[in-house]
Amino acid sequence: MADYRIETVRNGFRDWTARNDRGAEVRIGAAEDPDVQPSFTPVELLLAALGGCGGLVTDRTARTVEREGLRIVVESVSRPEDDGRVGAVRVSYELELPEGDMRADDAFARGVRLTHEKYCTVSRTVEHGARIEARLPDGTLVFMAG
Repeated sequence: MADYRIETVRNGFRDWTARNDRGAEVRIGAAEDPDVQPSFTPVELLLAALGGCGGLVTDRTARTVEREGLRIVVESVSRPEDDGRVGAVRVSYELELPEGDMRADDAFARGVRLTHEKYCTVSRTVEHGARIEARLPDGTLVFMAG
């Protein structure tokens, strides 16, 4: 597993840009703020990471199945008692498999299962949790969990 570094910089009030070392950027803002649109919210980025990881991995785990029409929909489901957290995440793999082709059905199901059980780093991290450390400019650790 590779390690990554993302730099997130402030553009203005509730308007941020995240950049990776390869030059890609994504705008981050509040969904209800029209001044920072188009943008992704932080939760939408998490869901996009789950969908993207699922797609990249199923390209490998389900390679015997034609996946040109594959669409992955990731939804957050929260209730008031989830207290500011995402309560559940639903990942739906939408693909028309050849009718009556049990080998394709089985191979795709196995590929999706392996994606989440073994290979998708994002899914496995969300499922098991990761240690979070928040540090101030002087290096002082002010928060740690996980």
